[in-house]
Amino acid sequence: MVCIARSWTRRRILHGLSLGGFVLASACGPRSKLVAPGTSAGPEQGTKTPDEPDFSGLQGFCDAVPGIGSDEYADRRRRVRERMAEAGIDALLLEAGPSLFYFTGIRWRQSERPLLYLLPLADEASWIGPAFEAGSLQEQVSGAGAIHLWEEHEGPNRALAARVGAFKRIAIDPVMRLFVVDGLRRAAPSVDVAIDPGVIRHTRMIKSPAEIALLQRANEATKAALREVATRVVPGMRESAIAAMVRGAQAAAGLSEIWVLALAGSNAAFPHGTQHERELMPGEGILVDTGGSLQGYRSDISRTWFVGRPPPELAKAWATVREAQSKSFEAMRPGVSCASIDAIARAVIDGAGHGPAYRRFTHRLGHGIGLQVHEDPYLVGGEETLLRPGMVMSNEPGLYVAGEWGIRIEDIVVITDKGAEIFGPRIASLEDPFALSS
Repeated sequence: MVCIARSWTRRRILHGLSLGGFVLASACGPRSKLVAPGTSAGPEQGTKTPDEPDFSGLQGFCDAVPGIGSDEYADRRRRVRERMAEAGIDALLLEAGPSLFYFTGIRWRQSERPLLYLLPLADEASWIGPAFEAGSLQEQVSGAGAIHLWEEHEGPNRALAARVGAFKRIAIDPVMRLFVVDGLRRAAPSVDVAIDPGVIRHTRMIKSPAEIALLQRANEATKAALREVATRVVPGMRESAIAAMVRGAQAAAGLSEIWVLALAGSNAAFPHGTQHERELMPGEGILVDTGGSLQGYRSDISRTWFVGRPPPELAKAWATVREAQSKSFEAMRPGVSCASIDAIARAVIDGAGHGPAYRRFTHRLGHGIGLQVHEDPYLVGGEETLLRPGMVMSNEPGLYVAGEWGIRIEDIVVITDKGAEIFGPRIASLEDPFALSS
């Protein structure tokens, strides 16, 4: 689940926005802190102050996981070209972003000066970029295609039109910015510029063994971090303090780009958070939804547990959420539609009196995950995409009662020939939610 409402939300963390007069220190070191502009961030990396929890036992957790090699990037381009040929597409046009990184391994900051990547069906790929960035482009893309530059007064359209004039149909990334698309259509009116019919989506949905290994370790690291933090959560702690511990534990384990949503008691009824922070009280639940990045591949784990004995109503609701997850897990196998998996979880929750439809289970069951926290396919009603081996996705049923409580349990799974395998241990029981169980 993506956090969109709180001052420490995922979106703001990922985009590095200022937070109410504070700025976020890098999440790539052992811990992340909020520091006031013009002040010191505190101790050097590797040291800790007496009141900071010691997560040194997590260090090295993500070491030695191989990255994506040049041969795999080449194979991805080969596979997408096969799909392009089937769809009658002469070339694929990408802008800086996740899909560009997926097919080339090149990271580039998106700005008003677009860097474009043109992948023809048969010819050499080419880059169209700003001339004043020539040195940086040469450093990053040397040997990965010809570089065509445009000066500041020109913009990219003329250079791009010269590259695409011979093509009949070009597919663009569905997330490409409108001003780039409009400029291309004006510069090359004879070319059919179409939204990608799915060649990117279908290529990225099936993860390679190397991708699966990175995703598995990232999600195992997040679970290990949550297990360490849970032992330190006590009544009276503020949500921000819990979130800081979760962030620090994941950083110690080797993750970067960490986001945390920590919601106590009635605040957990907001699936994506609220601006009003509160303290955790005895007997209340704490819902933590969090994740990070390992070489660009993401984790996304939700856990709900209680400090003290929960009321019977909440214990029963927690058991219903876990049962909904269990039943839908059992049904996840090749050839089954995404919509039907969502329906199975929803039937369990409806049968326990929390329905109908979205009354208390207010969101879809799950989403794909990879270079983005949310990507295709989605476990939601109406999504008839069939599960296939190599798909990696979340399974995250939840129940929410406004003003009272919220419960969500989320794990990431990979679809195999035989069914679904969970990355890391499942939540064991309400009494011992972080026990190492399968």
